[in-house]
Amino acid sequence: MEARIIRHFLLLPFLVSAWVVTAQVDASEPNWDRALALRAINRADLEVRLKPLYQMARAGQSAVLLESLLAIERDPDLPAPAGDYLHFRFAVGLGDLDPNTVAPGVLEYLSTYEARTLVAHEEYPDVAVPLFNIPAATAGARNLWERQQAVTQAEELLQGPADSWVNAYLAANRTGRRGFVDALEIASDAELRELGRAALEQLDENPELTLLAALAGLNSGDFDLLRQSLERGGGPELSQALQVAARELSAEACIDLLDHALRQGSDTEAALAIAHLGRARLGEPAVQQLLFDTLSDRELGAAAALTLGASPDPEVQNRLREIASQDSGLAKDRAAFAIQSQRIEGEAEL
Repeated sequence: MEARIIRHFLLLPFLVSAWVVTAQVDASEPNWDRALALRAINRADLEVRLKPLYQMARAGQSAVLLESLLAIERDPDLPAPAGDYLHFRFAVGLGDLDPNTVAPGVLEYLSTYEARTLVAHEEYPDVAVPLFNIPAATAGARNLWERQQAVTQAEELLQGPADSWVNAYLAANRTGRRGFVDALEIASDAELRELGRAALEQLDENPELTLLAALAGLNSGDFDLLRQSLERGGGPELSQALQVAARELSAEACIDLLDHALRQGSDTEAALAIAHLGRARLGEPAVQQLLFDTLSDRELGAAAALTLGASPDPEVQNRLREIASQDSGLAKDRAAFAIQSQRIEGEAEL
């Protein structure tokens, strides 16, 4: 029982941001000690109560389910932490069921559930927060359902024109777009290339298509499509696309992409390429040389210095010291900056 509680406790950091949204904070003081609350949960036989809730949900018995949840909340013999935990476990488990399995009334109840177990915030002891945030867990299940439905929609749209798929992607919200991206995993190489080219046609007006176009090129093995996506893309998704490329591409492909970005990309693309591709393949001599050649660049030298400074390779550090010992020049200043950045980072880790 305790292991299961700990496992579900791991979800809490992902729900912290929702605490503010749901306003589940007591203005007075915490009413439970965290350790005592967990002991109260351990002493209760909760699995016997939890299993029937899912059975009711799967059977579509939403009215009975809602009454059962209310009965748990009102049960005078059930400690408040155990009642909150049961609601939390049930809300988290909704994500494993089919979308819209339960009636809107059940979701509304869980979304507005006021936790009765309030403990001290780990960083701000005077602030009371719910031990289990049921509204946030419910929102997480709803988002998962929405993402699953977007996957289904995207898979169906793969049978039609690529521009219709791209337009539907643009019309979707953030969660829906994640579902569309998930659907790329089942697309054929030909479908991916069509989607990528359709995204490229709208990329100038819609930089939020950057990640989509880049993934289409990356997953289909179309390096030219990937490169064009990064060249013409922008916004936060450019960094995401380069991060994925650094993780998925071979060392040779990373080097080619970095070299191309340094020679023909914008300063933004080149700096991000250094941060992602350069750092990911910093052990490659070719990457090291590209970065050393960039030290004297007025716009990109600082980015190259930061990346070189992070290298644990003694040869790289020796070369930086040699350049820093020169009489003058941007390369000298950047090399000194790289050495200093490594020293500061090392002291911060002590």
